[in-house]
Amino acid sequence: MSFFSKLFRKENPSLCKVNGEPKTSGELITELTDGANLVDGRQTWELADEKKYDIEYMMKCCDAELKTMEVAGLIAAPYYFERVAVLSRKAKNYHQELHYCETYIRLVENYYAMHGTEGIADVRKGPRFQAIVARLPKARELLVKSEQVT
Repeated sequence: MSFFSKLFRKENPSLCKVNGEPKTSGELITELTDGANLVDGRQTWELADEKKYDIEYMMKCCDAELKTMEVAGLIAAPYYFERVAVLSRKAKNYHQELHYCETYIRLVENYYAMHGTEGIADVRKGPRFQAIVARLPKARELLVKSEQVT
């Protein structure tokens, strides 16, 4: 069942804030997922620019995106996975870079295998997903080289 189907099947769905203004999609997702899309009480997109150099926050955002994907059926945003990959490589943590790239690719592929692409955007065609895929050969090469040194 899609996110919107779940939302509108709820009894008395509250689509407005107390002041009568419509809720944002993020607020609706937070409500539907019991806060799975939040990191320290904030939506992941709110942290994207402010914390883009903080690998711990970017990993938390990855976790929140994956929880949201599982609970709401919304595809996880690739931005956070790409940031973790970039920051991991900078720290020479190639295992971590590969883990986040491979995990994201696998889960996205599984999502589309299960749900198809009819009527929804295919994140695999976007530049961030392609950048994550393109990182794999170099990350594997760097991992092999780093293990030969030690």
